[in-house]
Amino acid sequence: MADTVKYFNETLPNKFANDADFSSGISNVFQFEIEGAGTWHVSGAGVVEGSHDEPECIVGSDKETFDEILDDPSLSMAKFMEGKITASDLTLAMQLQEFIGS
Repeated sequence: MADTVKYFNETLPNKFANDADFSSGISNVFQFEIEGAGTWHVSGAGVVEGSHDEPECIVGSDKETFDEILDDPSLSMAKFMEGKITASDLTLAMQLQEFIGS
């Protein structure tokens, strides 16, 4: 099973380090507030633990749900419809599958 903390602290930073096209494709600041795991913000510059002063899209969830989404990104929409994942900007949130599923 995927682990949210490992994803934000290891997996996603490795993706940034090893795939320049990936990092250049992210042009917004996403903040992830995952209850039971922590808060990170992601932008084209990489992944940083903690809050951003001006995130463009805040994604909220609990660790169990986010772990499930990392294991199976196709669950994202169902979890959103169930209210188990929230996003402050739905248009930007549509971009998330591009890097959550990677």
